[in-house]
Amino acid sequence: MTTVDDQRIAELLRSVPVPEPRVDLSRAVRDGRRRRQRRRVGGIAALTVLAGVGVVGAVQVGGTTSPPVPNTPAIAVSPAVTGSAAPRPPVTCQASWLPQPVGGPVAVASGVDPTGRHIVGDIGTGREDGRVVLWTDGRPVVLPATARHAAAVNTRGYVVGTNGDGTGWLYRDGKLRVLATPPGYDAVLVHAVNGRGDIVGTARKSDDSHQAVLWSTDHPQKYRLIGQRGSSATGITEDGTIVGTVGDRPYRWTPRGVGAALAVPDGYPRASVDSARGEWAIGMVPGGRRSGAVQMLPVRWNLATGAVSLLPFPGASGIAGNGDVLVVDGAPLVVAPDGTSRRLPGQPEVRVTEAGTYTAEGISDDGLTVVGAVYENQAYRPLVWRCNRQ
Repeated sequence: MTTVDDQRIAELLRSVPVPEPRVDLSRAVRDGRRRRQRRRVGGIAALTVLAGVGVVGAVQVGGTTSPPVPNTPAIAVSPAVTGSAAPRPPVTCQASWLPQPVGGPVAVASGVDPTGRHIVGDIGTGREDGRVVLWTDGRPVVLPATARHAAAVNTRGYVVGTNGDGTGWLYRDGKLRVLATPPGYDAVLVHAVNGRGDIVGTARKSDDSHQAVLWSTDHPQKYRLIGQRGSSATGITEDGTIVGTVGDRPYRWTPRGVGAALAVPDGYPRASVDSARGEWAIGMVPGGRRSGAVQMLPVRWNLATGAVSLLPFPGASGIAGNGDVLVVDGAPLVVAPDGTSRRLPGQPEVRVTEAGTYTAEGISDDGLTVVGAVYENQAYRPLVWRCNRQ
């Protein structure tokens, strides 16, 4: 990224209207996960998070489209990042391929642990035949065939996910274990796991009633319901702070289980939380309608201060423990809380035919490891970016 780009991003974080998002792989991944949750409860085979994703449309950052709803507030930056700070040292990044131990035209690295050492993804045809792959220090291991749809990996290399029938699972020390489905519920959707071994997700009934659930990697058949009926858990930090929703409100629970609502940006009726790392969380609010569909806009919370910021980008696919946001704008972009940014480089042999050729899905806590994929010749290929501060 150039100095001009950094200045542009910093200015965007302070003043510009939010551009209308377009179709992109990252959003399709997240939307696919939500659709799977409802399909599983009904007994219908789930779509994989990548099924039906074809050519990725271009997106624009810094456009001049109108705000999504009337009375859209000015973009607010968390007070924790508005003060003067020493400039960050320059960062250099390099992209490299992840080995594919099994064949398939849809191969995507979808998550990385906080240290950047463990990477997880799926390889298959984009249907219910995908195999979960765990890369540790670049070496791949294919999980048992009964494991589908990886959701997250922790610092110990433990992987969690949910099969198409709504069964949650844990992969630990070379063995696959089933997570308990609470009695009275038909399915679970597992979202995250931290280094302590806490696993969070949501249990659902066929009537769409649901509640947040906490499991342990040490005792996967034991569980604890979190919050109240109508709650969901979508992320957990290393200290055990859980984020999710209660009804239409974004919510957090302390490691002791004390819950409280998170702020919603002024002018928006509700919000959802997608994930959390360190003192930060990201999610979405509903914007205006376009072609009959509600456009979802990204937001970021500072969990330490409670401040919420509406982000001036089409989408955000990940949050790092240091507050770096992985931005969806047609090519991978990492934006720090102070507005400085860097565009991740491509591979020399890849012919970039359009915005969206590269997609990024996960980021380490220091912001120096990013994982995703390249779309070329009608196929996705897994990729990792390794960065260094000079």
